[in-house]
Amino acid sequence: MAVVMHNRKIKFDYHIIESFQAGLSLSGLMVKAIRSKKVNLNSAFVIYQNNRLEVIGLKYKDFSENIPVLLSKKEMKKVTGSIKEKGVSCVLLNIKVVGRWLKADIAIVKGKNKRDKRETIKKRDLDREQRRGEY
Repeated sequence: MAVVMHNRKIKFDYHIIESFQAGLSLSGLMVKAIRSKKVNLNSAFVIYQNNRLEVIGLKYKDFSENIPVLLSKKEMKKVTGSIKEKGVSCVLLNIKVVGRWLKADIAIVKGKNKRDKRETIKKRDLDREQRRGEY
């Protein structure tokens, strides 16, 4: 299980409530682009549309398509119920290879405010200073 792509800003911008591993129904062009790491995950998020969950904003050059997310019924109900709440959304954490399949870790998240982001920066700086002191 190797992570192909990772969205690093998610943990800084959002509080992660719950995460799921989901399959992706990709076209051949998107599989090739993801494996060669030419896709941008920063603007990708998950919405409920056409009675299914879809990834929106996964872009390769000028090409962008809605990608169906494959989850069990129980997980899908949990995600759709959470998305309908105010202030809660669903985003892609990373895309990884599991066997011969590409899977995505999606997360139900709630946005951080400025104060929370400042606390995250302080904590990160303190951890960095402690690691420097140990060596």
